[in-house]
Amino acid sequence: MHTQGLRHTTHRSARQIDRQHCRITLLRHFVGVMMLIVIATTGCESQQSTEPTGSAEVQLGSTPPSVGPCDLTVTLLDASGSPLEGADLTVEGNMNHAGMKPSFAEMSETDEPGVYSGTIDFTMGGDWFLLINATGPDGVSIESKIDVLGVETN
Repeated sequence: MHTQGLRHTTHRSARQIDRQHCRITLLRHFVGVMMLIVIATTGCESQQSTEPTGSAEVQLGSTPPSVGPCDLTVTLLDASGSPLEGADLTVEGNMNHAGMKPSFAEMSETDEPGVYSGTIDFTMGGDWFLLINATGPDGVSIESKIDVLGVETN
């Protein structure tokens, strides 16, 4: 009789294990379906385009530039080549190697449409690049990277 009781207990444990396994399987399927729904709905959201829709032309006050303040002129054009007036413009100068503090140009719009002028400070000799970011009043976006190679030490 003692053996029979043990078998009955073992049989119940197996049934409990089967139920637990069934619950775990259902939970895994539920989680999997929910993940698929999240992925599917995320892919259907409308995404705003962040592609640049214009261009920038940069002229430096001296060629080659040297360490210290350097005049620069930035001409902004929309996708059709028309001057971009009233833009929010930032010009950030960085050295090609890591670890240097960036330099930011103070830019202002000139009387000529789409033309902005300012000064950037090249703090040491070497190779630099300028990051031009502009946003026009009609949503025109401009992002450009301009290499400034060989900034000379005075």
